[in-house]
Parts: sequence; structure tokens; C-alpha cells
Amino acid sequence: MAAAAEEQEGNPGIEPIDIKPVLLASTDELESRYIAESFNNESQLERVENRDFPKRTRALTGIEYENIDFKGGGDMEYLHFIYADGFTRVTDYFSMGYVLKEIHFYRDGDSVGQANYSELIPAFFFPITDNIRGNVFMSYEKVIGNGEGWNYDKYMVKPGLDFDFGKHFLHVNLELGYEDNHGDNGSFLETEPLYLYRLNDKVNLGAKVIYVNVDNDWNYREFAVKPLVQFNFDNGNYLELRYENGWLEGNGGNQRHDYDIYALYSELPINDTFSVLADIQYKKLETSKGVNVADQDIFFSKVGLVWKF
Repeated sequence: MAAAAEEQEGNPGIEPIDIKPVLLASTDELESRYIAESFNNESQLERVENRDFPKRTRALTGIEYENIDFKGGGDMEYLHFIYADGFTRVTDYFSMGYVLKEIHFYRDGDSVGQANYSELIPAFFFPITDNIRGNVFMSYEKVIGNGEGWNYDKYMVKPGLDFDFGKHFLHVNLELGYEDNHGDNGSFLETEPLYLYRLNDKVNLGAKVIYVNVDNDWNYREFAVKPLVQFNFDNGNYLELRYENGWLEGNGGNQRHDYDIYALYSELPINDTFSVLADIQYKKLETSKGVNVADQDIFFSKVGLVWKF
């Protein structure tokens, strides 16, 4: 469910690689948040299913905004009203994830459509040994739009393993799925392993590697490396700084972009129930192959209230 791998329907007059693969929308990789946002470098199983953790639900309500500036070709804007984006622990080994939001589309400042987005993500967790844990995330995603809004159904299964050895933590996964977008349908494969090293009680160093392969008429591919550093403060504040360098290509390899992303993520607790979340990203995307394909500057921001009960 990588952001760049969102295969939304394109807009007339713009090459698909200019719209579909470059979006930074964060409705994907929900399970990875429980690692990346974990204050104590806990594993997914410990983060979501810890029996000593009194809160069963952790979800976000907020606003997400994205602006794609096509150099010499206008811009596109996406405004997401996030009603709920989170997980609820049902049993010690089963959680239900969910996303419910409304997306508005703008071209050069004018409204051109909207879409209703919903997703259900059942997640299963099981211990294997004292240091190895398994998990399986499944997903059904449905988007219904009008105008230039997207319309598609997506099905996904993602098995994963967590390896926790003292200061070293490794999460590996393989995501397999199929998208029916009422036209150029296709299967997809993605993997996004994460490694974290606990430098001390307050700082984690790590990196992700992402590979995406979408088998449809566009033949989309993506690869990126994402080094990151996490800061856990005594007052409960959390800060993550991330850099991403990668490439994406489509049209059988005839079009290619190279990109850099600079990202800041922070969560500031208000009390035991609420915290404020801020996620800011800047992406610079340059054409390295293809004609009539614009370079892009992309700004992404998400702010909201995380609630736990």
C-alpha cells in the first residue's frame, strides 16, 4: 500500500505517471506506523496487542492536504477529510483496522470532483519464539468518486515477521494484491522491510527499503531507500526525521522519474487520551526518461488529533 503505488484513475490530458504513482497519501502501510511511531521501539505485536497496554483503540481524525506542481503545466490539489484512521484491538491476537475519509480534487484551484474512501484491515498476530513474531494484515479498499474522482476496489494480503534482538529490530513483509479500477486492472507486489537500531533510550536509527511492482497496462515500478531517525522525549513527545531517495517508472520503462523526499513526523501528547499529530513532506521529482512528462514539486501535510481509549 505504498503511497507512490496508489493506482488511482488519472485525469484527462495528463500522463498517468504524472498523477497516479507520485501521491504521498498515507492511507497505506498502517501496520508500519505501530513500529515507526512506537515510543519504546516495540514490535507490532507489542505495540498493538500488548496486554498491559490499557488502550484498545488508537485512531486519527484530521485533515490531509497535497499539492502537485507540474512544472509548466498547472497543479493538482487533494484535500482529505479523515474521519477515522486507526486500529482497534478486538482480542489479544486480532485487531481491526479501518479508514474512512472524503477526498476533494482540485485542478488549478477549481473543484473537479470528489471521492469517498473506505478501507477495512483485519490484522492477526502470533508469537513464534521469544524473539520472533508473525503477523498477517489483510485489506479491502473501496473508493467511489465523481467527476475526476477515483473509482476502484483493491484487495490485499500482507504477511510479515518481526525479529527483536535487544538493540536490533527487523520487520520484513510481502504484500500481494489486486486492483479493479474498472479499466486497467492489475495485480501488485510490494515489500518494505524496516530495520531499527536502538542507539539509546531516546534515539533510534533505522532505514526502510521499498520495492513496488504493479502488473497492469502501465507496468509501474518503484524502488526507494529511506533512512530515518526517531527521537523519544521524556515528556512523551515523538519526532521522526526521514529522507527518501528513489525512482519510479511506467509505460514499460519508457518513462522514469527520480525523486527525493524530506519528511518530518511528530506526535505531541495532550493527555492520556489525546495527542496532536503533524506530518509534513516535500518531494522533488525530476524526469530522467520520457518526453512531455513534467518535473514535479509536491507538498504534503497532515494534521489531526490522535485519540486512544
